[in-house]
Parts: sequence; C-alpha cells; structure tokens
Amino acid sequence: MLRLIEVVETGRHRQSTDDEKLKIVLESLPAPRAVSSTARRYGISRSLLLTWQRSFGPRASCDDELRAGFVPAMVMPDPGNKQLWRRQRAEA
Repeated sequence: MLRLIEVVETGRHRQSTDDEKLKIVLESLPAPRAVSSTARRYGISRSLLLTWQRSFGPRASCDDELRAGFVPAMVMPDPGNKQLWRRQRAEA
C-alpha cells in the first residue's frame, strides 16, 4: 500500500530589512482590510504585520489626519463679539 506524504514547510524564518518592512507596512495602511491581504501577499502572518506597524509608530502613517488622539485646547471667546469679550473681561 502506498501512502502519499505531503511535506509542508513551516517555521521558515525570513530576514527582512527595515526598508522592506516599512514598504509592507505602508502598503497595509490605506484600507481597513489591507492588513490581511497585504500579509497574504508577502507570505507573513497578520500578527507579524501588526507588530511591524506598532514598531514603526507614527513614521508609518501616510496621513496624519486619520490618527486619533488628544491635543491641549483652550476655549476662547470670539474676538468679533466685542460685547461678550468686554463682559468676560469685566467679570474676571
């Protein structure tokens, strides 16, 4: 009786340069589903790609407007509304 044995290569460790990693990370940023498809295209795991994204941090972002975060802010009266401005200065 003959049996077919399939050899599956797993655990292959490939060394990628920082430039290669950055190229892959930048390619994965534009769309929400781009991470999985980009990882498949390059033969890496999705979790590895997400790790690379975190390691490159803000440098990896193409569009800073998409980033959420906190910034210091002060609420100031409208300088065009002189009555409100005078009233607030008088109360202070």
